[in-house]
Amino acid sequence: MSFRRRDYPEVLETMLTSLVGGVAAEAHPWPPAGEAERTVLEAPPARLLVSVHGARNGLSHRFQLGADVELAGSGTELVWRPGGARPDDGSLIEVNYLRRESPALLTDFEVGGVARTLVEAMAHEAARVHAALEGVYNAAFIETASGRALDHVVALVGVERVPAGRARASLRFTRDAASTGAITIPAGTRVIDPEVEVEYETVETVTMSPAQTRVSVEAQDVEPGNPPVADDLLTILPVPIAGIAAVTNPAPGRRADTAESDAELRTRARSFLQGSERGTVGALQAALARQGVRGEISEPADRPGVVVITPVTEALTPERREQLLKAIEDARPAGVRVELAGAAAPVGLTLSLTVATAPGLDDKARRAAHEAVRAAVAEIFAALPTREDARINQIVGAVLAVQGVEDVTLLSARLLLEAGPEERLDAAAGVIALQGVAVTLAELSLADPGLPTRADLRVRFPAAEAAPDQNGVTAALEAAFAHLSAAGDAEGRTLSYGKLLLVLPPPVGAGGTLALFIAQANGLTRVLANPGDSYALSPGERLALQSVTIEAEG
Repeated sequence: MSFRRRDYPEVLETMLTSLVGGVAAEAHPWPPAGEAERTVLEAPPARLLVSVHGARNGLSHRFQLGADVELAGSGTELVWRPGGARPDDGSLIEVNYLRRESPALLTDFEVGGVARTLVEAMAHEAARVHAALEGVYNAAFIETASGRALDHVVALVGVERVPAGRARASLRFTRDAASTGAITIPAGTRVIDPEVEVEYETVETVTMSPAQTRVSVEAQDVEPGNPPVADDLLTILPVPIAGIAAVTNPAPGRRADTAESDAELRTRARSFLQGSERGTVGALQAALARQGVRGEISEPADRPGVVVITPVTEALTPERREQLLKAIEDARPAGVRVELAGAAAPVGLTLSLTVATAPGLDDKARRAAHEAVRAAVAEIFAALPTREDARINQIVGAVLAVQGVEDVTLLSARLLLEAGPEERLDAAAGVIALQGVAVTLAELSLADPGLPTRADLRVRFPAAEAAPDQNGVTAALEAAFAHLSAAGDAEGRTLSYGKLLLVLPPPVGAGGTLALFIAQANGLTRVLANPGDSYALSPGERLALQSVTIEAEG
């Protein structure tokens, strides 16, 4: 069951249409049957289309006549115009229209008239009832309820809001130096002290991106009444998380000034439900998540009563395997056998994209936007099941949701297979073809026309010879960078060590050494210091010279 709120203008139009003898609130499912986007009216022919209302993006929406939809010349159907707004799939649209041969029951509907005033008063009250019903409907779901209504919803599963005064602390998780990829720390992760006297749980889910070495998250005492803990006391993870080397609370705990927020209560309730539903796919996924491991869960059609779990990780030590088996056993239902298959090593994926940031941003804000883009994309691939392709729209939506980003273009998506990189970007289908492959985001390259790639040149010359002219070297390199950035072909946009020697004025290159350090968008530095070294600019990327250092050898 779903509910769509009718606002005052919609209610008023429906009432007026009905009173003049028209057809009011005629409901039609969307999308219509057949390939053509046409809605056949139930009481044709119509002489005037009054309005069309429905749901768009989950909200009530009035579709624009002429721009989104129009009445066909025959008066028997609605024609949805190309490029116009469309209702949500699976929803109902409601149409108000006047028939050709239907006499008007009332004609005095001028503003201020008796009939119009009465109808407006009734429409106003009906709209208020719809608003109240929307509040009642939203109060029944964890995602939309708030305040006391949310308290009542979570109470059904035995969860209560934590009041003010509960001890809280900030936990800092540190990455293992040998680990790679994103690490998710779910809400409800428990941390204890060495004496097992206090136990705290995280209040939200956080993800440590591949570039991060540590991440902080709020946690609260599981038991009420305990005093706040001292600093560096919460250091034990009862259930280890793969990739996490250490955890601590760097500062002393404190009393919470306010009660648990709605967002924190929702997160805790969802975590509780996932952990309590034994035997469901969600419970098994939650068991894996508490261990910090991605995994694929399948039910072979030829083996009823068997569930196969394949961990997606580089390696699975005997100790980690036992931990996973215990967590899975706790979530396993009676009568079902769970098999833990061998670990499936993820395949690296390199993603290249161009982002356009807002023109008014400074370099610091642009780089902050880039980091947010990296985190958003990494989160998508960290949660991507091996059964599914990556959807381009999902990636684009996540990137455009970053403040300061105005546009994004995916350039390439290559799987790092043993036989060599393989392009998997299918723009026509709107996906990155990864079905059946467990992937990890190995590299994300960002190009931003508003933020050039910085380069530093270091030249060392024989002490017995004259020093190269720094101004001449700088001018020559800046001119070369401008030419490379403006070039349209791939060859013209490739900077090699040989080209570097050609553009720099003598005596650079005749003796001594030189090296160009390019700070790439993926966070790595490319060095051009030997014959054969080269760097290819991605579409939209431009180079900017940051510094030139010239020094004598020895």
